Amino acid sequence: MILPENLKRRENESDIKYKVRLCVAKLNKDIDLDWVEINQILGLNQSGDHTRKLAYGYKEIYDDNPDLFEKEIVEDDKGDLRYKETIEIMSDGSHKSDKLLRMSDEQSKSVEFLLEAHGYDPSEWELTNAKNNIWNVYSKQDGIQTLYSSKITAKPSVTGFNVDDFLEKANNKIVPIHIKNKIGDGTDLLELPLYDMHFGVNDYEYYRPVRDAILEKIKSKRWDKIFFIIGQDLLHNNNFKGETSSGTPIEKVDMDKAWEDAFKFYCELINEAQNNSNSVDCSYSIANHDDSMAWAFVKCLEIKFPDVNFDTSKKVRKAYVWNGVFIGYAHGHKGANRLHENFISDFGKQMALADIVEIHSGHLHTEKAKDKFGVLVRTLSTKGKTDSWHEDNGFVGANKRFQVFEYSPTDLKAIHYI
Repeated sequence: MILPENLKRRENESDIKYKVRLCVAKLNKDIDLDWVEINQILGLNQSGDHTRKLAYGYKEIYDDNPDLFEKEIVEDDKGDLRYKETIEIMSDGSHKSDKLLRMSDEQSKSVEFLLEAHGYDPSEWELTNAKNNIWNVYSKQDGIQTLYSSKITAKPSVTGFNVDDFLEKANNKIVPIHIKNKIGDGTDLLELPLYDMHFGVNDYEYYRPVRDAILEKIKSKRWDKIFFIIGQDLLHNNNFKGETSSGTPIEKVDMDKAWEDAFKFYCELINEAQNNSNSVDCSYSIANHDDSMAWAFVKCLEIKFPDVNFDTSKKVRKAYVWNGVFIGYAHGHKGANRLHENFISDFGKQMALADIVEIHSGHLHTEKAKDKFGVLVRTLSTKGKTDSWHEDNGFVGANKRFQVFEYSPTDLKAIHYI
């Protein structure tokens, strides 16, 4: 029996690969042979009709996944095609894993799911590459099943940041600072929204004049409340690789020093604040540079100052209400053009009952204010140096200063520029 050259068995071609290739060629009418003759060529002891039925399953597999015929396919004792899963350990310590997975389209795009599905702990491994192809597995019992041929490359995470482990260690090492002088006769509110500090690009010594000016303001009178908004791109990087919260590469800074400088800065302010007010409130505000690192930072402050009230929730938009004062705050990296509408949607009742309504955002490193029907929507400036991203995107030439807000129970009394 004479076969075309392209349909002859290739050197080192496995039995099952040749069987699939020949059956598909028959269905595609590339050869003028009947199924009995196909059986004779392949040495199959079965009816031609049985081979024909199996061939339709082979064709779906072949048509959907022609590249998979470059890898080994095995046939079990029931005659079902099986995907041979492999794992390869590379010289640089990375692993290449090839598995057949059942997953949804959403799961196929999840880094954590893929790592776990291949047997890797996401807290200890990083995904460096992934490719998922639909692979239709044929089974005599179940017919065609749609799964995914999933190939990933993962490497040990040497720069991972386990928040739970960190906080457990911090809880054992951080010495709490309690209120020294309890007072109860303070009257006004002092809001300290120090946005876009970017520690790492800026350090403690650079911000020392800011610290001194704020300490002077805190000690200038007895306050009812002192309210800190902490986060808002407090730290320039979100990990030790020079990346933002979304994994965008930016200028890499010394995160050990950045953390220490920021922690020293805020500990000095909060310590003085809790001894010059009836109470102190601190709220974490999520941003685009440092969402995880800044959250862990505020959790450490919470351990350090057990007498202070902390809000560490991760909501993008938050609000603080004191007597007749409403302060809404968000970083401004999401929904910046609809802050007024979004805050009304989230906090409309509280805003309607307030005498004074302010919404404070940052992100742009420049100052502007807009009065929308009695609601002051302010973008706050920063005293931080201009980092490379803001310079590249044209956010330059703005006034370098922070704004500190002083309120009576019914009015905004003063804005102090620092």
